[in-house]
Amino acid sequence: MVTGALPRVKVVSTGGTICMKLDPNTGGAVPALSGADLVATVPGLGDAAHVEVEEFSCVPGVDMGPSTWAPLVRRLRAIFDSDPDLAGIVVTHGTGLADEAAYFADLGLAEARPVVFTGAVRNASIWDTDGPRNILGATRVAAAHVARDMGVLVCLNDQIHAARDVVKRHANSVEAYMSGDHGLLGNVYYDTVRFYRKPVRRPHFSIEKLDSRVEIVMMYSESDGRFVKTCIDTGASGIVIQGVNTGNVSTALHTAILKALRAGIVVVLTTNLPNGQVYPIYGFPGGGKALMDAGAIMAEDLKPRKARLLLMFALGETRDPKRLQEIFLNA
Repeated sequence: MVTGALPRVKVVSTGGTICMKLDPNTGGAVPALSGADLVATVPGLGDAAHVEVEEFSCVPGVDMGPSTWAPLVRRLRAIFDSDPDLAGIVVTHGTGLADEAAYFADLGLAEARPVVFTGAVRNASIWDTDGPRNILGATRVAAAHVARDMGVLVCLNDQIHAARDVVKRHANSVEAYMSGDHGLLGNVYYDTVRFYRKPVRRPHFSIEKLDSRVEIVMMYSESDGRFVKTCIDTGASGIVIQGVNTGNVSTALHTAILKALRAGIVVVLTTNLPNGQVYPIYGFPGGGKALMDAGAIMAEDLKPRKARLLLMFALGETRDPKRLQEIFLNA
């Protein structure tokens, strides 16, 4: 195949395990490889697409977040706007927060062409590192016309996930991600990209109106509400509660949540479980129905870290509880 006839894909590297090698002085993995270094390690990449590389950052994935993802999304927007013939973009990122990063980009970037996040569980010093294979798979997806209008995607281990649904399931396995109740969008089979369903819940928000003052508070046995009090005292705009099962908390945490609501803080209720969703069933103090009746927003099946990101974007548009609930019911 003639290289010039291939789709053009840009790889934007940000860091994470995929760019790390062992430091001989400490024996620990540290950022070491540039985006160009990463691409050079992928056999057969030139048969999948004509690849260009851009270095956005080279940092541990845990140092990424909304303050760095917002400039990243702006850069992705600029790349697409300046290059109408570009097929898609691959973003290499640390796998610990790539599910958040992809969802943040999905909320802040309205674009038909695919953005595909990928990374590695095994650093580049390990002989069977998964980085090269994942870059190849993600590039095939980014180059595929069938990936258009699918939203921001995550592709590792030849599995394609929607940004909204994907969560990291395993700390060590190369099959690191799952998509809970909704399942994969598709797979990469050798040089073929196959999709089986299409995401239908894809709201978009202005990246310029983000309210980052949103915290997560976990419900655990005998939670006394002290962390909710800290959120009130430090001026949080919103609190995501990681409740138990269908969204239940202790009586003490319930009391603290009521104080937060009275202080004008938006409270969103999520579940601590990987599958299922919150639902207003229980009316006892701390039950999901009691919390909803008091003014808490129900996040359905959206997990706590992603509910936090959605609330950041939503608070940039409204503080009306009814409108916020509509956003969460449709996101």
